[in-house]
Amino acid sequence: MRGDSSQKQLALVFTGHDLADGGLTVLKILKEKDVKGSFFLTGDFLRASKFHSVVKEIKSNKHYLSAHSDKHLLFSDWGNRQGLLVTKDSFIQDLEMNFRELEKLGFQTDNKYFIPSYEWYNQEIVTWSEEMGYVPINYTPGLRTAADYSYPEMGKRYLSSDDIEKGLWEQNKKLNGLNGFIILIHMGTDSRRKDKFYHRLGKIIDKLKKEEYQFVDIRELLQ
Repeated sequence: MRGDSSQKQLALVFTGHDLADGGLTVLKILKEKDVKGSFFLTGDFLRASKFHSVVKEIKSNKHYLSAHSDKHLLFSDWGNRQGLLVTKDSFIQDLEMNFRELEKLGFQTDNKYFIPSYEWYNQEIVTWSEEMGYVPINYTPGLRTAADYSYPEMGKRYLSSDDIEKGLWEQNKKLNGLNGFIILIHMGTDSRRKDKFYHRLGKIIDKLKKEEYQFVDIRELLQ
């Protein structure tokens, strides 16, 4: 969930399943800022023709791309993280299908990192993943960028982009700041959210570069 906290490096990671309204916007910003991102997409995303332009752009710009569950399965119960909602066989089949789709599109097959769907899983999922040769990763606790999926109708669960960004700069002021952080942002969010956080990505990258942070892909951050 975090790289070396003594190094001013961080990784921007992006997940996608059934939404990608900001996909090309994100990729354009990364290209303009000369930053490599790490993308984690479901098999359903990779198969969907409406997202092919996003996948093509990820590939042409040589960003890291890996799995996010083939069907975006919820592996663990929301009310009890230890309560599994999948069998070992169904978990293995789902993850293998996701990596198979990546292979079909010509992406590297030696990827070992993946982000479990919903970023919600338990130790058993970690153990099964390691048996398959994969390492599940998650965003670094302390930020709320992953809450950019929320929308006003969710009530108290909604977090505005102002609040999300404020939390990022507050964390940056703490000891070791954002060193080694895995920062997760969603490429697409519900249409009911008009306040799209990904539009702030360019400004955030510029400010972090002034703070002398180095942007690396997830492999370099966690090696």
